[in-house]
Amino acid sequence: MIKCVLFDFDGVIADTEISNFEYYKKALECFGVRLTDEDIHAMIGTVGRAYEEKLLARAPQPVTREALMRKRAEIGNTYENGELSPSAGVKELIAGLRRQGIRTAIVSSTYTKLIVTALNRMGMADLFDIILCGDMYPTEKPDPECYLMAMRWLNAKPEECIVVEDSENGILAGKRAGARVAAYTGSVVKQDVSQADFVISSFEEGGGLPEYIRSFDGLA
Repeated sequence: MIKCVLFDFDGVIADTEISNFEYYKKALECFGVRLTDEDIHAMIGTVGRAYEEKLLARAPQPVTREALMRKRAEIGNTYENGELSPSAGVKELIAGLRRQGIRTAIVSSTYTKLIVTALNRMGMADLFDIILCGDMYPTEKPDPECYLMAMRWLNAKPEECIVVEDSENGILAGKRAGARVAAYTGSVVKQDVSQADFVISSFEEGGGLPEYIRSFDGLA
């Protein structure tokens, strides 16, 4: 039986990736650092301290990560200031899962304050049993600890969970945690999803996730 569905936020619950890049790009440009296409691809799914320090090393003058964080706070962000809307059909999908008794969670690399703000803005905070964010666990995706922690909190076994991700790092994290992974490909930024167990292009009716759960549970 599938008992829990664990959702990434960025690129899954909301298509935030392009907006996030624009805010981040503006902050880095204040210090003379310009993002390349390769940088943007590497940042998808997680932006860790090590990669930020690598970017800042390209600045003409020495810049600390703390200075970058202050500049980012000054400029704003997608979650608090940008245009924000849920992916088409995702609210209805999650509500339907919960009516079936399936528990739901957010497992994101983004900080708690930003994710909770975004969910409140979209009227979605009450659709999840737990919200687990990047400042609440010690390692970054593709390390599986974030998903293993969510499973512990939900008292669920890996084989009872489906993870919904859009990035290669997120897919690997879910797979390494022992869950089945659905790759969502409906966001603007297209990524390598070849290691997922199955692919869904939409959260709207007929998008594939409910059908997969019914098939797996022997209810089709």
